[in-house]
Amino acid sequence: MMASHEVTLVHRDPIVVRALKKNGIRLQDLDGTLTKVRVAIRKGPTRLPGTEVLIVAVKAYDTRAVAASYRGMIHPETTVVSLQNGLGNVETLRSGFRNEILAASTTEGALSLGPGYVVHTGRGVTLIGDARGASSDASSRVKMAFDRAGLKAETRSNIHGVLWTKAIVNAAINPLSSLTRLSNGAIIKNRGIRDIAHSAMNEGISVSHAMHIKLVGDPRKLWQRILSSTRANKSSMLQDIERGKMSEIRQLNGAILSYGRKTRVKTPVNGILTKLVLGLEESSKTTKSKVLSGFPVRTNR
Repeated sequence: MMASHEVTLVHRDPIVVRALKKNGIRLQDLDGTLTKVRVAIRKGPTRLPGTEVLIVAVKAYDTRAVAASYRGMIHPETTVVSLQNGLGNVETLRSGFRNEILAASTTEGALSLGPGYVVHTGRGVTLIGDARGASSDASSRVKMAFDRAGLKAETRSNIHGVLWTKAIVNAAINPLSSLTRLSNGAIIKNRGIRDIAHSAMNEGISVSHAMHIKLVGDPRKLWQRILSSTRANKSSMLQDIERGKMSEIRQLNGAILSYGRKTRVKTPVNGILTKLVLGLEESSKTTKSKVLSGFPVRTNR
């Protein structure tokens, strides 16, 4: 039981599943306190009968696979919550489920140090809303569950505006941290990087206006607030790059670039950041492949 709710984790990687079954989950909080908990875990995809709420927290590029894998495997009354970065996740989940779909966005900061070891690096708030824009009892129930678990949450009717605001902010943090290898705190101190970030956000704001999206809050103020409250954090994209994994650049800056083309809004900075991070992905994969195969890696000094 967690905060009076039964929680089951589902992961597709058998190595992660075995590690969590053996060692449980370790959570290091902001004050350094280390808590170890045991949570039920299964290898997915798996049937989830009796599940009241299914929280989808996979990378944006895996959303389509989740929608396909779990089609027909959850009860029609199960509420599906997208708690993800990027744009397009809600639409993808709608294509796979007839269930009620909620969307959520969080400014909680976290750093993964390995399977089942998470460091809480910054306190924030999780915003939850019905993807249809209607008031929802399910949104209120999920909000209360988060509150009971010690995670501040609020409901929003304009959740698409929330998602767009967060995507614009992430598009001005994640690629810059990945390319420079800087922590959030270091990014905010660098004037040149701040200028690039503001240019990327201004493009995203222009695209959102052309898309008739009413943003929730000012992305530029949220950018400042997130970086200030998570100074020690590495962005999720930088963590992915360091592990040689695919990033969510296509669903962030790439999505802004794509919507910009459709609305004839120029987005040169987002275009450059997208291309650079895609190149960085390729470089990271090549380096990881050489290391795993035993080839020496030459570095320039």
